[in-house]
Amino acid sequence: MAKKLPLMAICGRPNVGKSTLFNRLLHRMSAIVHKVEGVTRDRAYGEVDWNGRKIRVVDTGGIVESPEDSITQKMQEQVRAALDEAQVIVFVVDGQQPLTRGDMEIRDELFKYGKPIVLVTNKIDNESLRANVNDYYELGVGDPIAVSSGHGLGMDALMTAILEKMPPPPDDITDDEEVELEPETLSTRVAIVGKPNVGKSSFINAILNEPRAIVDSTPGTTRDALDVDFRWNDTDYLLIDTAGMRKKSGIKGDLERFSVSRSLRAVRRADVVLMMMDGTEGVTDQDKRILHYLNEQGTACILVWTKWDLVEDKESQLKKLAGEIERKAPFLKYVPEITVSNETRQRLFKVFDLVDRVAEEANKRVTTSQLNKVMEEIRAKPTPAIHKGKLAKILYATQASVKPTTFILFVNQKRLFHFSYLRFIENQLRAKFGFEGVPLKVELREGEPRERSR
Repeated sequence: MAKKLPLMAICGRPNVGKSTLFNRLLHRMSAIVHKVEGVTRDRAYGEVDWNGRKIRVVDTGGIVESPEDSITQKMQEQVRAALDEAQVIVFVVDGQQPLTRGDMEIRDELFKYGKPIVLVTNKIDNESLRANVNDYYELGVGDPIAVSSGHGLGMDALMTAILEKMPPPPDDITDDEEVELEPETLSTRVAIVGKPNVGKSSFINAILNEPRAIVDSTPGTTRDALDVDFRWNDTDYLLIDTAGMRKKSGIKGDLERFSVSRSLRAVRRADVVLMMMDGTEGVTDQDKRILHYLNEQGTACILVWTKWDLVEDKESQLKKLAGEIERKAPFLKYVPEITVSNETRQRLFKVFDLVDRVAEEANKRVTTSQLNKVMEEIRAKPTPAIHKGKLAKILYATQASVKPTTFILFVNQKRLFHFSYLRFIENQLRAKFGFEGVPLKVELREGEPRERSR
């Protein structure tokens, strides 16, 4: 069993700069930062490497005294879960504001955990604000450390204080143990996408058998892409839960625009995408838009029909869904499908058998000799493309890349290759080499390749 690196949890009132500090320590825009309160809802994890010392860090939502709705209540549960798990608590306050009653109440609660606390007075952007730090000695949790997360000031002092309170690094590792590394470097990246309320976060929670992501009937509950490390059958996965993707006209405000942008970025960095659709509804117009985007990006895909426990006549519904796919998205004939229930956990783990299979297909490379042999077979077919008496000829072919899987065909004249003939070529490639779940891109270039014509 791999040892986990020690963990620090960042907490505090809303809008004190917790996510800005999280991003600064990770040296990337990992969490959405916005002036609206409650942007961070789920726990977001990352790894910090500070002068050769590695620790994990978790960002949390703002702690509030009296949650007014179900989402805020669930946010507070996520914060407490992070504090339970952490070895060191980083308590962030707003150094540009006076000490508040809310800060005192949070301090009282943190004492109950009996864990080392590092107090951070954030937003100390200049010397004139430094005197504000003294007010926070009243909290009685040690010396406040003045930082500016936005400008990167005070990070050395902060990390020194955190590392002093951390347990020693796991350097006593035996031959059969190892420190758990950054999951993204080892894992198959699986993005979970779809329109709002199709069960993306519920899928994460059902897989982990714990409330790792907030689930609520309110559309837009998930705002940021959430990375979750998961291991199944000795294989590591990085599950990326994403915000629901609406059509452009339905996006309201910068915050939702940021959320959708993060979802699109998750698609681009994924090895495989689980496209989740409501099995009780069928293929909606927004599903079609997302599916077209996945196809354009060249990202390997699996269709996951959710809420299957709510379907009464399952055989009839399967036929109906197959018909909708054929009519509305015929380009998905190569994409595998599976029906699941997050409620009963039916077939959830079979999804990963498909993920493994499709991920392997997404990395497949065809040798140039194999590819050109298929091109010879295509040329010998009795239905070649002809335009105004001229025959479309494939002179040479090569596979240029994976992710996206791209083939380059050197041809006599590009204009002779009608899209229907290109679709025929794609079908021949799939019949010969598979590429289950993987979009294929075919690029045309006129003339022989230089290296071949010499």
